[in-house]
Amino acid sequence: MIVAEGLRERKRRTRQLIAGILALPLSVLPFFAYLSFTPEGRSVRDRVSVELAPPQLPRLSQGQILAAASRAPRYRGAVMLLAYHGIGSASDAEGGFVVSPARFAEHLAILRAAGMNAVTARQVADSFQNGAPLPPNAVMISFDDGRSDAMMFADPLLDQADMVATMFVITDAASEPGVYYAGWDDVQSYAHSGRWDIEAHTASLHREQSTEAGMLPALTSLTPGESLGSFRDRISRDLARASTSIEAHIGVPAVAFAYPFGAYGKDRSNDPAVRRFVRQEVSRRYSVAFHQDEQATIPLATCAHEPLGLRRLEVESWSGMELLERIEQAAGRRASEERCAGTS
Repeated sequence: MIVAEGLRERKRRTRQLIAGILALPLSVLPFFAYLSFTPEGRSVRDRVSVELAPPQLPRLSQGQILAAASRAPRYRGAVMLLAYHGIGSASDAEGGFVVSPARFAEHLAILRAAGMNAVTARQVADSFQNGAPLPPNAVMISFDDGRSDAMMFADPLLDQADMVATMFVITDAASEPGVYYAGWDDVQSYAHSGRWDIEAHTASLHREQSTEAGMLPALTSLTPGESLGSFRDRISRDLARASTSIEAHIGVPAVAFAYPFGAYGKDRSNDPAVRRFVRQEVSRRYSVAFHQDEQATIPLATCAHEPLGLRRLEVESWSGMELLERIEQAAGRRASEERCAGTS
């Protein structure tokens, strides 16, 4: 009797153990789904990845170095403007413009081998407004939003490549960070490294809003019943708050602005007067501003272009040589041979 009872107890425990083992994958599924299918979860996964295995620049072969050097355009008094978004996540709800850390590392290695010189938006503003010289073969590497994944992965690679970048920060997001956006403490740390130029991307207008014409960017549309005067006050307060936040946390005023969604009033608006008001308010605070119109025909930027309408190339997951080819194409579209004062 005692032996039979012990046998039954062992069988019961075995069944429980088997059931627990079989249920274990089910308990992991919610965590796997969070880490794989949400922006916040992917950011957590990426942070762990950076801690365990920091990204590294690839060692290019001699053939790759020679190919990059021979393919590289040569120019002065101009700059190629590049726009990245996220780095590291496999997908992105904001349009898919995300590259892997390995791809971004390849871009930097090829740009370096090609003799391209990284500059910041602040340097572009200083050149186009004040005539400060840009280095030859200048390229501006920029990111939007203040995303934590972009800064986590890009910073060690920029350090290895001895390059700099610009981050256009949504300042309200930096003030209330989660895992998706970097907080001001992190942004300050990156800025103090000397590798990052922190510029403006609005305080809270990086969003779409409901209008009588449908969903439109908040910076370039009137809400139902909103007058043009109220619209102007709304965007003026937002841009002022963004500028104040950047100066308070970084120690220098912002001089450059990236239009959310690339929208500045030419389209994606419900009133033609919006474009003029947006331009006036942006011009009150910033020397240069960037959008992404007409991707197929983007040229190198020079002081001859409209400073508040500079066009950036949205970088996709191209190879390093494909990126260099697009810079070469942009150099061929250079609209003017005019040089800014101080360039040669």
